[in-house]
Amino acid sequence: MRGVAETFEQLRAENIQLRQQANYYKSLHAKTLAKLERATAIITALKQKVAELVRRHFGRSSEKNKSGPNSTAPVGSAAQASKPRGQQPGSKGHGRQKRPDLPEQKLLVDFPQGAPCCGQCGLPYHRNGTVGSYTEIVYEMSISRRFIVCQQYEQACSCPQPGLPQRISAPPPPRLIERGLLSVESIVEGLLSKFRDCLPIQRLIGRWSELGAEIPAGTWCGTFQQVAPLFAPLMVALLEACRADRRWLMDETRWAVWVVVEDKGSYRWWLWVVVSPRVKYYILSPSRGQGVPKEFFGYDPETNQCGWTGPLMVDRFVSYKFLATLLSLAFCWVHVRRDFVEAQAGADAEQVAWAQRWIERIGGLYQLNERRLELGRDQNKPELPAPFVQMDPQRMATADYQQAHQALVEAVSEFQGQWKLELAQDKQPIRQRKILSSLQEHWSGLTLFVDHPEIPMDNNGSEQAARIGALARKNFYGSGSIWSGELFSSMLTITQTAQRHGLNVRQYLIDYLNACARNGRQAPKDIESWLPWNYRPQQTDQGP
Repeated sequence: MRGVAETFEQLRAENIQLRQQANYYKSLHAKTLAKLERATAIITALKQKVAELVRRHFGRSSEKNKSGPNSTAPVGSAAQASKPRGQQPGSKGHGRQKRPDLPEQKLLVDFPQGAPCCGQCGLPYHRNGTVGSYTEIVYEMSISRRFIVCQQYEQACSCPQPGLPQRISAPPPPRLIERGLLSVESIVEGLLSKFRDCLPIQRLIGRWSELGAEIPAGTWCGTFQQVAPLFAPLMVALLEACRADRRWLMDETRWAVWVVVEDKGSYRWWLWVVVSPRVKYYILSPSRGQGVPKEFFGYDPETNQCGWTGPLMVDRFVSYKFLATLLSLAFCWVHVRRDFVEAQAGADAEQVAWAQRWIERIGGLYQLNERRLELGRDQNKPELPAPFVQMDPQRMATADYQQAHQALVEAVSEFQGQWKLELAQDKQPIRQRKILSSLQEHWSGLTLFVDHPEIPMDNNGSEQAARIGALARKNFYGSGSIWSGELFSSMLTITQTAQRHGLNVRQYLIDYLNACARNGRQAPKDIESWLPWNYRPQQTDQGP
C-alpha cells in the first residue's frame, strides 16, 4: 500500500506540474495570437499606407468621385448621376462674344494685280465699295527704343531781364531708376512674367530675344533688386488691412531659398499665406513653426494674448494649435474628408463602403450649411469674395433660416453620435480608429461653423492661394537670394490681392511705379490711396 500511495503522490505531482505547464503554454499561445493579430493589423495598415502613397504619386490628383461604370461612388449618388463637364450635346449655344471694347483695325484686301479687266474690251473695273469677309482677334507684341527729347525754347524778344535763361528746355520725365535701361512698362512686364506667370528668368530672356532685345539676366535681377524697396510701404499697409479684417484662412507650402543661413541645415523655407476678405498676404519664412503665426497675430508671451483676434480657419498642422485658446480656431472639413478618401486606397470592399458612408455624411453637412447660408446671406451689402459671407441678422431671424439651422444642428449631432459609437467598439481597424480619433480631437474646431455661420467649413481658399507657390516652385525651383524671395512674396501679395478686386494688374503696377518715379524714386506719400480697393486708374503721386 505504501508503494501505491507513493506512486499516486508522484503521479499527482506530475499531473499538477503538467497542468501548470499546459496553462503556461496556453497563456503563451494566447499572447502569441494577440501579438500576431496586432502585427496583422499593423501590416494591413502599412499596406494601406503604401497604397495611399502610390495613389498620391501615380493616381488621380482630384479627390472627386469618378462617375461612370467604374465609379467608387455608391449607386444612385450625386457623383454617379453628374453630367459631363462643358456644354452638353444638343443644347443651345450662347453665340460668339462681340467684344466692342477692343480697338478695331481694318485691313483692305485687293487683287494682287489691281483692278480686274473686262474680258471683252479690256477696260478695268472701277471700285464699288468693300465687302465684309470675317473678323479675327490679333495679338501683337513688339519692343522698341524710346528716345526722350526735350523741347528747347529760345528767347524771342530783346528784353534785358526776361526772368528765364536765354535758352530753356522742358524737364525730362522722371525716371524710376537713374540711368536705368528699362522703362516702367518693361519692368512691369518682367515682374508679371516672373512672379505672376511663374516664368523662369531664362525663359523671359528668350521671349525678349525673339523680339529682338537681348536683356541679360544681370540686368533683370539688378532692376528687380532696385524696385523691391518701393513695394515695402504698400506691403505694410496690406498687412495692417489683413489684420484688421479679423477673419482669416491660413496655410503654408514649401519654398527653396538657395542661400546658406547660419543654424539652418537645408535650403527649405516656407511660403505662408493668410487670406482675409480683402487681402491675400504672403510671408516667406525659414521656419514652419509657431513663429510666423505669433508674429502675424501679435502674440505677447507676457500676457499670453494676441493683438489681433477673430476666427481663423486652418488645417490640423501642429503650429496652429497653440492659437486654440487665443483665437476662434476652426479646422478644415476637407482635410477630414481627405482622410476618408485616402482610407480607400488598398482597402477591402467593406472598408471602402465604410469610408464612402462617411464621405456622404460630410457632403450632407456641406449641403445643409450652404442652404442655411443662402437663407441668411446679406443681400443689401456687396458680396464678399468666397468663402467669406456677410450674414443679415434680420434674415437669420426668419422661420426658414431657423429651420435650416436646426436641420444642420441635428445632422452634426447625428454625425457626432455615429463617430462616438464606432470609436467605442473594441475591435476597430487601426486606420479607421486613427481617423475617428482625429475627429474626436478636433471636434470643437470642426463645429465652430454651426454657431458662427460666417466661418467657412474649409480652408480651400488659402490652399488655392498657396497653389501659385507650388507652380513657381515647379518652374524655377525657388529663389537664389533672400531679397529675391522677399520680392516674390511681396509681388504675390500685391498681384493676387489686385486680382481679387478685379483690377487690371498691369495698369495698376504701371501707375504705382510711375507715382514712385514722380515722388523722387520713393513710394507715394498717401499709400492708403494705392490699396487695391481704393485704387482708380490714372492716378498721381497724391493718389486718386
